[in-house]
Amino acid sequence: MKVLEKLMLVLCVFLLLGTGPAMALDFGVNITIPDNNNSSSHDWYGNREDQEVEPGMVHTQVWDLEGFFLKGATLSVVGGYNFRTGQDGYKAGDIFIDVDGGAQYGDIHGTGVNGNTIVNDTFGYDYVLDLDFCTNSTNNTYNYKVYSLKGININPTTKTAYYTENYGSNPWIYVDGGTFIKSGTFTFMSELTNAQTGFFGGSHYAMTGFDLSFLPNLDFIVHTTMGCGNDNLMGQNPVPEPATMLLLGTGLMGLAGIGRKKLFKK
Repeated sequence: MKVLEKLMLVLCVFLLLGTGPAMALDFGVNITIPDNNNSSSHDWYGNREDQEVEPGMVHTQVWDLEGFFLKGATLSVVGGYNFRTGQDGYKAGDIFIDVDGGAQYGDIHGTGVNGNTIVNDTFGYDYVLDLDFCTNSTNNTYNYKVYSLKGININPTTKTAYYTENYGSNPWIYVDGGTFIKSGTFTFMSELTNAQTGFFGGSHYAMTGFDLSFLPNLDFIVHTTMGCGNDNLMGQNPVPEPATMLLLGTGLMGLAGIGRKKLFKK
């Protein structure tokens, strides 16, 4: 009976912690959430973010934004997409943060003319990490600035993703009009493996070292995309609990308890 109890407890822990591959690089907790813009038209899409882009878009590793991670107050981003050089002329976007629940997923398909258009719209986000890859770096360390996008007498502007059909991936980058909060540095990492990141695809990149201690609390939604909007990466902290897994884990723990009681009765 003791062996059965131990087996059940191990299984509970396994279910609650998840079944994904472990990563060698310690970026912290994976806070990635599916953007729910899934499609049944291709088996590469699913209720996940690794090996998935937006429906109808180019589904290869070089366009795949894979995950947000949080360690303490330090944010990291991982993807098959090269954040530093971009891809086919489409550059990496800034990182937008919502702390009051105002950010909403847009429609998958929008209307209008294609183009990276400047708009007076923050799409519900409250802060932005404005990334700077323009300055040459000898140690893969780059700068970013934090701006608040909410407040009296400010009128921030952002730039949209190029393809209107990817309206749900907006915003792409911060343009102007926010309130400056602080500066910081982040590290760019390249040539990462599946084993190092815990993702599939064989080729990965990461940006790490974003300090979120300026936030009023660590209850937030975070977003980034690239210039074309090919992939919309979303994260949420705290991570929503998978209710099904919790119920299953609780049930197995209950079975282990029943077995313990029977053992004591004997």
